[in-house]
Amino acid sequence: MRALGSCQAWHPGLFRQMAAATSGICLELETDSSEVALQLRLDEEPSGTARALDYVPQTRGEGMPAPHDGLSVEVDGRRLSARMPAVGECEVRLALDDPAQAPAAGAIMQLPGLGGTHHVRVWLPLLRGCSLREVLGNGTSIEPVPQRRQLLVLGDSIAQGFVAGEPAHSWTVRVARRLGLDLVNQGISGQVFQPGTVLGLQGRVDPACIVVELGENYRYEPCRARLVARDIRSYLTEVSRLWPQVPTFALTPLWHAEDAWPSHAMSCWKEVPRLICAHALPHEQMHVVDGATLLEARTSLLADGYEHPGAQGNAQIASRLGAFITAHTERDEDLRARAVRALEGAPRRTLPLREMLRRGLGAVTYASAGCVLMTTSDGIQTFWARDRDEGRDVIATLVDAPVVVALEPALVRDIELIRGLTEVRPYSLSYYEDEPLPVDVHHPIRVLDESHLPQVCEEYLPLGFATEDELRTLLRAGGMLGGFDGGRLVGFVGEHPCGSLGMLQVLRPFRRRGWGRALMAAKINEQLARGWTPWSETFPDNKASLALQRSLGLHVTPANEQCYLSAPTNPTSPSCSSRTQFVGD
Repeated sequence: MRALGSCQAWHPGLFRQMAAATSGICLELETDSSEVALQLRLDEEPSGTARALDYVPQTRGEGMPAPHDGLSVEVDGRRLSARMPAVGECEVRLALDDPAQAPAAGAIMQLPGLGGTHHVRVWLPLLRGCSLREVLGNGTSIEPVPQRRQLLVLGDSIAQGFVAGEPAHSWTVRVARRLGLDLVNQGISGQVFQPGTVLGLQGRVDPACIVVELGENYRYEPCRARLVARDIRSYLTEVSRLWPQVPTFALTPLWHAEDAWPSHAMSCWKEVPRLICAHALPHEQMHVVDGATLLEARTSLLADGYEHPGAQGNAQIASRLGAFITAHTERDEDLRARAVRALEGAPRRTLPLREMLRRGLGAVTYASAGCVLMTTSDGIQTFWARDRDEGRDVIATLVDAPVVVALEPALVRDIELIRGLTEVRPYSLSYYEDEPLPVDVHHPIRVLDESHLPQVCEEYLPLGFATEDELRTLLRAGGMLGGFDGGRLVGFVGEHPCGSLGMLQVLRPFRRRGWGRALMAAKINEQLARGWTPWSETFPDNKASLALQRSLGLHVTPANEQCYLSAPTNPTSPSCSSRTQFVGD
């Protein structure tokens, strides 16, 4: 399916060649055959494809030919080697039975059509046209699989598949499979944002998700930002009007090696990311994806050394874009449920995440079996991953807070390098799992309300660890306890948006009289009564608070398992230390 008339194309001649390519088309079937034959007609390689491949190595290790296209085949989830049929009329035979499951010598052979069925996927070539004439098998049935909803990709050569190596390696195929969708790939080499070119798709596709990957080609020719802005605005508006309820992800251009192939001096390509952001923003269903986060700035990920990702680069784009799409399309309750399952049996340092989920605090930004990312109302993100590769993908695309709590030591350096949060402050995690503490009747403590806001602000705002609105919200929720001596407020303790104990303050005239200990004990008992595990975060140099916690029976972990990270421009950021600030008794 190609919806664009060649007369409207950015380069009509190149469009006519590339629009005939079968990128994204997959033959999927169920059969009881042990062998099938595909009768095909393969087109000649277009000159546009050949010119692009001039910059791609034709061999790999020990002079072996490097495949750049062909048929990708999968049988029952088992990948077969890619193959490139002969140009013109041809027949491709596929043996479907798994050799590893073949009967032992002397055993009875299973006849075709009398055994189980095979699930077969065949992806047609990315960079040239291919006609499928007939599918034959030696069994009794060949059945199509039920049609799914679709991932619609609107893009250029990077979406078409230059130069993934084989169809199943392209990022578009990988993302569609991750999302459980069929793929309609409208990636056509050499194209840009062109209003009017998606109208032909109306009523012909049923997308559950849309990806727009355009803009890279502006760098090759002179262009004016004002005209490009008009085209981007009109194009995205057309997409939005056709599919107003479909989650749409607009990618800014990916990284390219500017030194290897410099952009045209009169091009406005540097303005394109800003223009895409500005014109996607008015559409509620659209999300902007920073293309620079999808592909690391390494020429080893580029097949041609200057722009087009190879198989490894396509895999990275797919895993990172897939993580971003998942985070923005799944329901909150599904994300929370998956996060709970992921943290079962996780290390003790993940207790903050488990408690946030138990108490209904924060928002789950991302959750999988190997990674959880949550964001609290103070804008701080808390991150853990047992899968380092997946963790790096999430760091690159979804970790965007100025302050991050890292609960996985192995990924701290990645957060520093990828997000630039190089101010690292380790802390000790303390938690209490014993019986309620004795009530100190000599230190009256009760819940504070909003009437106490002026006194709390007077003591706490100068420290710079919370705003007046944050304190007001906490008081309204009954989240602060206060100690009283003859009706006078002498100290208070609260909890941070993540649920950790903190904000312990005792007025100077009343220190060293047991108020700090009484307030902490009362707050611990309050949380225990709710079925929670009280916990706190304390920097190692806050020896008074650590001593108080140990005296109350809290388990104090070493300060080498978790840390805060923030940007170096503001190393004393209040947000970085607000959860860990205590004033000892």
